[in-house]
Amino acid sequence: YGLKEAMLNKIVASLEIDQKANQKMVEKQLHRKTLILVLDEIDMMFKKSHGARSWFSTLISWADDKKMRFSMIGISNCVNYDNANLVRKLAHAPRELAFSAYTEEDILAILQARVGTRIIDLKALQLISRRVAA
Repeated sequence: YGLKEAMLNKIVASLEIDQKANQKMVEKQLHRKTLILVLDEIDMMFKKSHGARSWFSTLISWADDKKMRFSMIGISNCVNYDNANLVRKLAHAPRELAFSAYTEEDILAILQARVGTRIIDLKALQLISRRVAA
């Protein structure tokens, strides 16, 4: 499967329609059923698939269509990368929310809360926090 087929299969499953549904059948269902698609690492779509531009444009047209009950949220850790700029261009200047990166202190607090210092020494957690935050 390519990217489009894999995503279309997930969308079909989420809409709970016939697994053999094609794109037109999905579009018809999106006039009746609501779907919010969350794409993490959206900029990576274009790195791995040559047909991604066309498929992404289809997804954008669905989100732009006021008759469809479809919304898309794209998440990217890379805001200045070429593929991130391509996402912006294809998505017609999407609304962006920029969040600052975790600080060393933030990462350390997360690690201490989730892992604790009984299993991993505090100095090791501090080293990890410094490296990840850098």
